[in-house]
Amino acid sequence: MSNWIVLVCLILLACAVCGRVATMLGQSRVVGEIVAGIALGPTLLGTWFPQVSAKVLTPDSMNVVRALAELGLIMLMVEVPWHAVGGVKHPGEQRASALIASFGIVLSFFLGCVVGAWSRGSIAPTQPYWSYVIFCGIAMSVTALPVLVRIIQEHGGIDEQAGRLALSAAVYTDVFAWGALALVLTLHISGAAGPFESLFRLSGLAIYASLTVLVVRSWLRNWISRTAQSERSRVAIAFFYCLLSAQITAVLGFHQAIGAVMAAYVFHDLFSMEHAWRRWIGRSAHLFLTPIFFAYSGIQVSLSALNEPSLWQWLWWFLLGGTVGKVLGSYIGARIYGLKSIDSIEVGVLMNTKGLVELVLLGVGLQVGVLSESSYSVLLMLALASTVLTNPLISLLSKCSGRNAVVDKAPSRRGV
Repeated sequence: MSNWIVLVCLILLACAVCGRVATMLGQSRVVGEIVAGIALGPTLLGTWFPQVSAKVLTPDSMNVVRALAELGLIMLMVEVPWHAVGGVKHPGEQRASALIASFGIVLSFFLGCVVGAWSRGSIAPTQPYWSYVIFCGIAMSVTALPVLVRIIQEHGGIDEQAGRLALSAAVYTDVFAWGALALVLTLHISGAAGPFESLFRLSGLAIYASLTVLVVRSWLRNWISRTAQSERSRVAIAFFYCLLSAQITAVLGFHQAIGAVMAAYVFHDLFSMEHAWRRWIGRSAHLFLTPIFFAYSGIQVSLSALNEPSLWQWLWWFLLGGTVGKVLGSYIGARIYGLKSIDSIEVGVLMNTKGLVELVLLGVGLQVGVLSESSYSVLLMLALASTVLTNPLISLLSKCSGRNAVVDKAPSRRGV
């Protein structure tokens, strides 16, 4: 049996076990899948069973796993618009959500840049200064919308209005994250290829985004309605268009995830596409591809690098800065809107949840060279810690407010 087949089977088995344990402990399944990847990486398997690790984690097998992980990432990006649909409808609450998102982004981004500039000499000395610093600000200011959806669905103790405001504010935060990621990539490209090539690529991305929104979307809607395509044909068209869009943005020098999100917004509300996608592709992707993506994120982490006490100190500073910035900033926005103090804190804790968006950003940063291996490991541990802390903090706030903090065990969409 080929090494890559053995590795893929081992990853899926480890993800199933660790994911189940994570859900039993009240955590999102993605936490267990990342831990599974860390266990299969150089930290545990490579240390305790080096001969097995050398046979399984070969360059060829890792190339296959990386390709499957990138495909899993694209499949996850397709579902981003469906998580963003809904939320608040009242104009006043929409303004409040924008206010919460703005304060949370500004304060956490500022603190992230401060800690990033402070830490660069220790954990990323060879990385481009401004690209690294701005990237740290982005990583500290994001919110994991899919994880947030699942937490709000499962916890009966969350204030209904606070949940709606946090969910809607997370959509604004996602828009900021993808735009800021494009900016960082542009800065990184300009340092490597010159300002004119960077301007050319950024212009190409802007033109492609405009064509996607103004031309492709309406044309696709009209074409599908005229030709009366079957459900399976519509899903196939959407699938190949996502792959094409991801490749276009990759050619322009940006990450495939940006192209996949742009494509997803083209067809996400066309002809019951959500139901059709989940029926034909989504279930298989969640069982096979997305666990590989999360595990691959963990495999790239070397916790042995954290043997240095200074790296644990930087993890503490990043965690402190990110938590204070996001919780305090969101709290200020919610209080200005008029929410009670306890509910405003609850909004801030929900907004501090990190997951899919954070992992995508970190993967991109490591791939293009904005992050070093040490800074990647520190920031991924930050993402895990902030995600793990959300559930117990929300339960604690629910008890303090006198609400019933019952966790709904009914089946729900898979949180990432």
